[in-house]
Amino acid sequence: MKRPRYYCEHCGAEVKHDARVCPRCGRFFSSVKCPKCGHSGRAEDFRGGCPICGYADPANAAPDPFLAPPETAAPLPIWVYFAALGVLGLAVALLLKTLS
Repeated sequence: MKRPRYYCEHCGAEVKHDARVCPRCGRFFSSVKCPKCGHSGRAEDFRGGCPICGYADPANAAPDPFLAPPETAAPLPIWVYFAALGVLGLAVALLLKTLS
């Protein structure tokens, strides 16, 4: 039996089954989503394929143009970067305050 393969829903890159972040686009994963039926759940539930429809390996499935990974992923909005910088700044300020 072939092992299931996992892909980033945003950029289409193949990722490890336990990845929390896509190595190509940097998006975070909160759950695994079946590309065939759309069921979402924990990665552990998908070890043998989708627990709802059984979908596991795209190599064994008939090609479907609607399931093909997107060519390019949209970049994250600029506000995400500013929010991350703000959170980082607050963490540094709190750390400095506790050290002094």
